[in-house]
Amino acid sequence: MSNIKIDPNNYRIHDEKNKRLIRKSLEECGAGRSILFDNDDCIIAGNGVYEQAQELGLKVRVIESDGTELIAIKRKDLSTEDARRKALALADNHTSDTSFFDFDAVVKDFGVDELDRWEIDLSSVTIDMENQDEDIPDELTAERKVALPFVKISFQSVKQFERFEVGLKVLIEKFEGITYVVGGGEL
Repeated sequence: MSNIKIDPNNYRIHDEKNKRLIRKSLEECGAGRSILFDNDDCIIAGNGVYEQAQELGLKVRVIESDGTELIAIKRKDLSTEDARRKALALADNHTSDTSFFDFDAVVKDFGVDELDRWEIDLSSVTIDMENQDEDIPDELTAERKVALPFVKISFQSVKQFERFEVGLKVLIEKFEGITYVVGGGEL
């Protein structure tokens, strides 16, 4: 089906290693997972797999759904103890680990609260502010004659920080102009 389109705003980045591993999985184990696309034929999930499958010339069978049932793929050529089945399980799990989020694309569509609702860890994310439309407050970029006060608080775990941050957000709303930065490691 040639009218399926790669998502131009895909939230995942598929580097050369990831593409190579997806291709290897398809070549050595065959297709294991389906892809998902919308009514406009734009891929929602499976951009990397679809791209490699197209390059290999794999046929595509479309099953229409309204999202009220889970579509399950039964591989009749594999049984539980087959080495090829085990390789497919390993490849399927590992290839997803070798792609990564394109947070510049994600933040265009979602706010922090929505990402938090999906438990997406933003603690190690850096966003390219040069390409963002929002203005950065002068207080964060301008040279200062007087050093402004700050507080450093360290946490023993990410979970401890996440619990603290809920209260911190409520407190910050009460004071105009306060900002905070989250980082990992030593400041």
